[in-house]
Amino acid sequence: MRVAAPLLAALVALALPIQAGAVSGRAAQCEITVRGERIDGPCRFTPRQRGSFDVAMMDGRAVGGAISLALDITGSGVGEVRSVSTAGVRAQWGSVRRLDEDGACWRGADFTICVRAVGEPPAAGTRPTPAATAPEPSAADRARSFGARCHMGGCDWYIQAPARETGQGSDAVPGRRIEVDERTARSEHAGDYPDHAPPGLSWSPERLELFCSTVRPAFREADGRWTTLPLPEIFGASEGISLRYLKACHAGVGDDPYEAVAGLGYRASPQAGRDFPDFDALVAP
Repeated sequence: MRVAAPLLAALVALALPIQAGAVSGRAAQCEITVRGERIDGPCRFTPRQRGSFDVAMMDGRAVGGAISLALDITGSGVGEVRSVSTAGVRAQWGSVRRLDEDGACWRGADFTICVRAVGEPPAAGTRPTPAATAPEPSAADRARSFGARCHMGGCDWYIQAPARETGQGSDAVPGRRIEVDERTARSEHAGDYPDHAPPGLSWSPERLELFCSTVRPAFREADGRWTTLPLPEIFGASEGISLRYLKACHAGVGDDPYEAVAGLGYRASPQAGRDFPDFDALVAP
C-alpha cells in the first residue's frame, strides 16, 4: 500500500532525533548509491551539530529501502549512518569515511552518500553525473524494459543497449569487463506491477560497468571501487543490480533474477560483497 507524503514526513520526524525546522531544511543535490542501486537529484539537507546532517530526496524517492538518512559525525572525517524506511523502521547502515578526493562524499562498506550545494559540480577526477534526461523510448524499447526492483508501490525500470567489452580478467580471475548504456525511469503503482515500463515516464541515461565472471562477479561504484556480487545468492537491495548484471552479462535471460541465475555456473564465494579499490585489485589472485 502506498503511504501518503504527509505520513512519510511524520514518520521521519518521529524516527530521527533531528532539530526543529529539519522538515524544511536546505535545498541541495544528492547522489546516493547502495550496492549499485543509485538515485540522484534535489534533496533536503538538514545540518546538525558538529557537522552531522540528515538528507531526504525532495520527491520522496527511496534508496536501499530508506527515505531518510542521518549521518552522525563520530570523529575527524568519520561517522555513522542511520536510515528510516518507508514504513518508519529505523536501521543502522554502518560506518562511513569522508573521501579525500571529494569532500562532498562519504563512503561506507556498500554505500556512498554525496551531498552538494545546488549547482556545484563533482570534484575534479570523479565521475560526472549523467545528463538529466534521455529520449522517450519507442514501444519496442519499452517492451524490452525490465523492472530491476519493484517494491513498496514503485518500480525502477531499465532498458539496456548491447554491452561493449572493454577488457579481460586474469588467469586467476577470468572474465570480461564490459560497459552498458542504460535508460532508467521510475513509476508508481497503487495495485499490481506491470510487466514492462508504462508510457509517459521521465527517462535518464546511466552507464553501468561490470565484470562478468562466475568466479568474482562485480560492478563498478560511482567512486571507482569495484564491489563483488553474492551470486548465486540474491537478496534485498542486491536484486536490482543483480538483475542488471545478469541481463548484461548473459544475453537472453529472463526478468526474474532468482530464475535467471540458475544454471549459469555461479558458486558462493568468500569474496562476495567485498570492495576492491580498482580493477587490477579485483582480478588479482
